[in-house]
Amino acid sequence: MDDLTGEIVYQSYTAEQLTAQMAVHTTVENLGGYMAESAALAKAALDQVSGQFDIAYGADDVQKLDIYAPDGADKAPVLIDIHGGGWTQGTKETRSLPAPAINKRGIIWVPIDYGLAPDYTMSGIVDHVRSAVAWVYKNISQYGGDPDRLFVSGNSAGGHLTGTTVMPGWHGKFGIPDNAVKGACAMSGVFDLEALVCAASGPNDALKMDLDEANANAPIRHLPEAGIEPSQAPALVIAYGEPELDEFKRQSRSFAAAWRKAGFGVTEIQVPGAHHFAMSREFANSGGELHAAVMEMIGV
Repeated sequence: MDDLTGEIVYQSYTAEQLTAQMAVHTTVENLGGYMAESAALAKAALDQVSGQFDIAYGADDVQKLDIYAPDGADKAPVLIDIHGGGWTQGTKETRSLPAPAINKRGIIWVPIDYGLAPDYTMSGIVDHVRSAVAWVYKNISQYGGDPDRLFVSGNSAGGHLTGTTVMPGWHGKFGIPDNAVKGACAMSGVFDLEALVCAASGPNDALKMDLDEANANAPIRHLPEAGIEPSQAPALVIAYGEPELDEFKRQSRSFAAAWRKAGFGVTEIQVPGAHHFAMSREFANSGGELHAAVMEMIGV
């Protein structure tokens, strides 16, 4: 039952209501079965592609990525994929699912693993993701990729982390140019992390962010720098499922609106019938609007 008497802590929500708005696992009947099906589909997809697995992109054991390249790849565009899981779970192993559809368009597909809470803080997780982007930029030419056509995607927690790759000001630390990421597709993400801090319970139980750390890693609070030419800002696709929880939809819409207000290009897509976990399969849906929008962004 909704808490109708508590103090409003964020937007129009009490802390308990906000917890409910973050509880995506409660929105899908037989979620375990759905995830098992996704894992089986991902395993089957491996028969259709070739890959190189568990390549280290950093010193921590968890910093590994896979590379699925089309046959004969030569200066191919690259799409880095960041899995979801509430910053506390998830793996790149299930992200082989979209590889056949992505490779078919001549694109290299690079799903990554990264540190998870409570072993890593949000700032540490974001650093892992950015170091993966930097590794790919510096090394992907050895695998037939074009570092000058580098794109990022992710769903749920991965949608948020995708957003952190288009924030300004981090690139110098990792030795890559400010425009290394040419575009991004952020699906069903949380882009203002204050929502996690204000919730009565949820992912922040493990992350233990204070408001300063949350704001430092919130994409909506760090848009491309004022004065940048719109053509120099990364292209952005924002997507979410029509039946998702209201706050997840609001977060996506607000991020898209902020990007648009700043004068940068953004494509906003609501996917009919796709619940939060179904969004992770959308890149495998070669006939879908989202797949088409990302292919247009990449230019293939």
